[in-house]
Amino acid sequence: MAKRSTARTDPRRDRTRDALLNAGRSLFAHRDVDGVSVDEIVEAAAVAKGSFYNHFADKDVFAREIAASARREAEALVNEVNEGISDPAVAVARALCVFVRFAMERRDSARTLWRLNTGATMVDAPINRGLVDVVQHGIEEGAFDHVDVETGILLVMGTIVITLRHLFEERISTEPNEIARRMGAGLLRSLGVAAGRADKLARDATLAVLG
Repeated sequence: MAKRSTARTDPRRDRTRDALLNAGRSLFAHRDVDGVSVDEIVEAAAVAKGSFYNHFADKDVFAREIAASARREAEALVNEVNEGISDPAVAVARALCVFVRFAMERRDSARTLWRLNTGATMVDAPINRGLVDVVQHGIEEGAFDHVDVETGILLVMGTIVITLRHLFEERISTEPNEIARRMGAGLLRSLGVAAGRADKLARDATLAVLG
């Protein structure tokens, strides 16, 4: 019987890659890709410049990896919070609250997500498959009214993006929980949910996710 081969990883190589990604996440949280040099990245990661190109073809590939990682991180939290939730309106309200919590607890990742996820608004983008399913289900069930799938996705993503951006303001005075409640209610109303129900679902979602 032939021996089964097992993939081996190089712990030192993995540590270098992680150090680069962590450094990039921190730098991109405060500046756009064009405003950060490879020299700054390797200096922040405390690795040799050649190590960068051992792992990434160029800075754009590096930035896309960080953006995708931040998005996966946020989506994993959304999936966890929405496990067992069948009502699409409830799922959307809770998802917005998750992104608020994400901005509060994982600020660099949230800032990176906001800055680097260009092109992610397209309906057919693989990364939006879960959101498409929720919006489509909401339309089919009558939970969302007077919107098509593309408009629904843009409303959800646009509300989340502007909510994140607002949470990053230094002079913000409204509590994050209250922002989540108000924006959640507004989002649901924009999707066609009746005002009274939208307010209740947003309030319940805020309590469930943010406490």
